[in-house]
Amino acid sequence: MTEFIPSTNRVKKLLDNLKERALTNRSDEWFCEEDFKKSKEKVFEDYGFTNDKEYFKRPVIERKAIAIDIMLRSMTDPEVSKRTHTYEIEDGELIVGVMPMASNGLGKVFPNYLSEEEKRAASYTNKTELAILGHNTVNYEKLLSKGIWEIREEAREKTEQYEKEIDSFKKENPDFYKNIDRMETISIMQNSENTPMLTRHNELVSKREFYNSVKISCDAVINYMDNFAKLAEYESKRTDIKIRQNELKKIAAICNKLSIDKPTTFYEALQCVYFFHLAMHASMNLISLGRLDQSLYSFYKEEFDKAPNKQAFRAKATELFECFIIKCAGRLNLTTEFLVEQDHMDNNAALGVHPYYLDQRAGVNNFLQNIIIGGLTPDGNDAENDMTHIILNAYANVNLSTPGIYVRMGDYSSADLRESVAKCLHQTKNLPGILNDNALVPAIHEVLDKYETTDEGRKKAEKLANDYCVDGCWEPILNGECDWTFQMISCLNMFQCAINQGAVLDTNDGMLRGSKVSFRSPQVHTYKEFKESFKKYMQFFIDQAVFTMYDCYTMDEFVTPSPLFSAVLGQCMERGRDKSWGGTGMNIAGVILTGVPDTINIIAAFKKFVFEKQMYDIEEVKTAMVHNFKVPLEADFQRQVLWNQIKNNFDYNCAKFGDASDEIKEIGNFVLNSLVEIVDKSKEFSEKVFLNSLKDESPENVNLIRRLRQIAGYSGSCFKRKFGNDFCLRFTAGCGTFEGYPQQGLGVVATANRGLNDPLIANFSPAPGSIKNGIGNVFKTLSQLPMNKMSAGAITDLCINESGVDYTDVQSIIDAFISNNGCMMTLALGDIKVFQRMYDLSKDLLYGNETQKAIARDELPKYRDIVVRVGGWQAPFISMNLDQQANYIARFVSTPCTKEN
Repeated sequence: MTEFIPSTNRVKKLLDNLKERALTNRSDEWFCEEDFKKSKEKVFEDYGFTNDKEYFKRPVIERKAIAIDIMLRSMTDPEVSKRTHTYEIEDGELIVGVMPMASNGLGKVFPNYLSEEEKRAASYTNKTELAILGHNTVNYEKLLSKGIWEIREEAREKTEQYEKEIDSFKKENPDFYKNIDRMETISIMQNSENTPMLTRHNELVSKREFYNSVKISCDAVINYMDNFAKLAEYESKRTDIKIRQNELKKIAAICNKLSIDKPTTFYEALQCVYFFHLAMHASMNLISLGRLDQSLYSFYKEEFDKAPNKQAFRAKATELFECFIIKCAGRLNLTTEFLVEQDHMDNNAALGVHPYYLDQRAGVNNFLQNIIIGGLTPDGNDAENDMTHIILNAYANVNLSTPGIYVRMGDYSSADLRESVAKCLHQTKNLPGILNDNALVPAIHEVLDKYETTDEGRKKAEKLANDYCVDGCWEPILNGECDWTFQMISCLNMFQCAINQGAVLDTNDGMLRGSKVSFRSPQVHTYKEFKESFKKYMQFFIDQAVFTMYDCYTMDEFVTPSPLFSAVLGQCMERGRDKSWGGTGMNIAGVILTGVPDTINIIAAFKKFVFEKQMYDIEEVKTAMVHNFKVPLEADFQRQVLWNQIKNNFDYNCAKFGDASDEIKEIGNFVLNSLVEIVDKSKEFSEKVFLNSLKDESPENVNLIRRLRQIAGYSGSCFKRKFGNDFCLRFTAGCGTFEGYPQQGLGVVATANRGLNDPLIANFSPAPGSIKNGIGNVFKTLSQLPMNKMSAGAITDLCINESGVDYTDVQSIIDAFISNNGCMMTLALGDIKVFQRMYDLSKDLLYGNETQKAIARDELPKYRDIVVRVGGWQAPFISMNLDQQANYIARFVSTPCTKEN
């Protein structure tokens, strides 16, 4: 293992300050609309707007860019900063800039750029200007190779080019323009039956709008950097400490350079990444940091090779990265006392077309920012480098819950990396998460490759798969190359519909058989009939999800364009198209099943006791599940005995996910293979409806497809005409719950190993308390399932008692997970007694008397460094809600964890 470098006193002080702030009431730090007033007036003056009406005449994408300018100017307004603290440099800081308060659980504040009528229309889809755009990442190599100024200049030149082309086109076609009173924006005509002349006009105008929006956005970031250069220079004159004075002057010089040139040193590159990441998060793009060990390595190596004292340079690079992590974690909350005051969430949807579904408390410290290290290069070589180890070293030192960190590993991973990862995980008790390239690279490659028809396309698909990373949770995406969206579907709903003729089991007597969520089907009597029925309902729900994801692309351009993000994403700059207008060149949609382990467990119980042994009548079992295995009438003793027997057999006397049994192997393969098969079928059908051009279809098919579009609620032209001939949605399949497993269990009848309304099993893991013989069988179960087809990911969360476990045990667990073809894993170590104490204190803080609350306030901060896995991210345990805490405690494996099991 590379020599470990401890934290400096500077880092320790910055870390302590961060945690102290995180224990306070931070509600005053949030922006409000009033804070934008002065900056908005200045921006309007710069653009010649005299009122909002003139502003709202501009295209939506340009308004979004101007709103980014207003936001970043407000963040560096000295008066506003007295409350928000966004224009400050903390004593000792080496990385500067301050993210505004926001999180996936608490929402975001951003200047409004939509007219009242647009917002009223957007209410249909619950998309607003506050819709958080997560689940993507920046490939920072693009930004660092050019710098923000060069991107800005490219956008300016392209804007001028298309302005000239529009003027020329107008002169050449005067009659065409006589029929157009005023073309304020291309968007109003996008769904017209385009004539060639109108198509050309639309293309020119849309490109001019896009590039102008990129230029405006880049100017906003440049102005922000200039302001921090001025602040650093000002602060350097206020201190008498020579060392700090020199540090501030260097910071000012770096900020000045980055506003006009690309970075050339490691320090400059790291500050450049942070400035852009900050601007992304300030402008509604709460996104991941991507493969930073790859993006930063060339800058580090060039200086390292020239450094006279290489160890000193490596130590300085480690300190800088620790400062970077602390800056990214600046919005941390370590108390649940003041969350309601900070709740800025509305009904906006992050990615779909329904109100955003999440557990807000669980998402308080989810900022959708992950760092991914290790893995393969695009050419398929081992990507491990010295930056990989520096980043691991930094995380071991600061041990913060955010940004999250994942390490890509596989059979190729070096012994040095395996040891470093194990030692880091053993020290932090939770970090990093593990991504297994043995499973994920083939899964992603297979999805990408099936869309390619040329050798060149197939080679590109292979490189993109090798270069994958994950987003702000854990879903696999292409490193800075794709636009990603997803839909979550309940696997338990499919099960209930299959056994209950298309209805979800419901305690409401008024619903008779239950809630009618799908078509009615005959009652099943055999396991074979059940499987056939289950697949039909899976098709029904996946078709709905796939159509919904196409629906996203009919609206985003009008509500949530992202010109700043698009400046460095995929092929947007080459195409002159925003990501919301199909510009990336790679569009991926994930179909993710929730509750898969719960479903496998209940299928195993029905298969054994209802279908094969026929011990219990299916109607009796359904009634027992609805009533949580407790008879409504206390005097009905005989029936209660029967229900107790059913529950006992379901919970303890049949196969369970994670036990490596043949039953679970058969059922798990049936569910997962059906998922992949049906996603492909839905893809083919949806492409027929939305994607493909009608020009090559027969008249009969043309009429059919037009009818299908109308039935699906879409009246526009095909997506290939709308977004370009190479546009397509590449569909991936996966399993997970994210943080929502307590909420996802609400309203769900009792199943095997869980009661009515109890949480689902987290992600793709065994039921809490069901691991009987160590975690070896869990890995063996994974080895029996088609994990190399889970292209949208399937993450297994494991918690083990840390007593007697050293880093070599952790390394053995990681090795076993990889060799057994697991997909993704988080591993947490802890003392269950400590976790129970934290739970009791958290409960007292919420519901105790004044004495109990006082004790909790005093004692809880002692546990602020204990970080655990929530669903798609890490969080301080004391910041989680009580349901999450209780569920986490129940997951601990009490059996010893050794190399043998």
